Amino acid sequence: MNGKEDVFKKFVTNYKTGDVIYTKGDEQNHFYIINSGKIQVKMDDSDTILVSLGKGDFFGEESLNEGTMAAFTIDVVEDADIIKIPYLSLTDMMKKNSAIAVKILKKLSEKNLKILENSVNLTQAVKVQKKKVEKVEAPPEDEETAMLDSEIKAYLVIKRSNRIVQLTKKHTYLGRRDYTTGFIPDVDLTKEDEEKYISRKHSKISYIDDKFYVSEEPGAVNGTFLNGNKLSTGVKHEIKNEDEITLCHLDIVFKY
Repeated sequence: MNGKEDVFKKFVTNYKTGDVIYTKGDEQNHFYIINSGKIQVKMDDSDTILVSLGKGDFFGEESLNEGTMAAFTIDVVEDADIIKIPYLSLTDMMKKNSAIAVKILKKLSEKNLKILENSVNLTQAVKVQKKKVEKVEAPPEDEETAMLDSEIKAYLVIKRSNRIVQLTKKHTYLGRRDYTTGFIPDVDLTKEDEEKYISRKHSKISYIDDKFYVSEEPGAVNGTFLNGNKLSTGVKHEIKNEDEITLCHLDIVFKY
């Protein structure tokens, strides 16, 4: 530094690579001029870099508005000698030397244009990434909770009570409520099964490839029958309109 720059000598501070000069939100009362080395201007403590600055660049302009907090986080990425000027000293210099004020305004304008350009690029990158995420196919629906298309009309008629139950799920469990565990099957036959012969999860009606099937669940006792024929546990049997499903002693007519 020579001539007019001699006035800044007493304000030079040395920073090491990795130092954080200040963090977004810190009290800001100094103006900085980079004499050597490099720094990065970041949005906060994240890795989002708005601009990199080197020799001759300025930062810390928030200090020109007394009482303003730091707008960015400043990291040192290369050992640096930085002129750190207190707010009052800077304003005094600018009053006495208009050339200093003009140079500061020019440099700050250049820096802000760089930040604006980088911010636009970051925004565009985020939009592209968002579109990529939107294109990712949704995960397959849970088989146990998958719903039937609203246009599919299928019903069970429980003959003992004449209760009609519409099937709304692709997999529907028939059985009795378990008051101990709180389990409630999709079609709760507790009231119709006064003798308590039907198992908690006795049988299942499934909708697969545009057809309905009935099967007996593992652990079910006292049998499941389709039109009088006993079913083997876990084996799916196609059911059609007016077929009769029997759980132990309880007859249910399938309507489709």
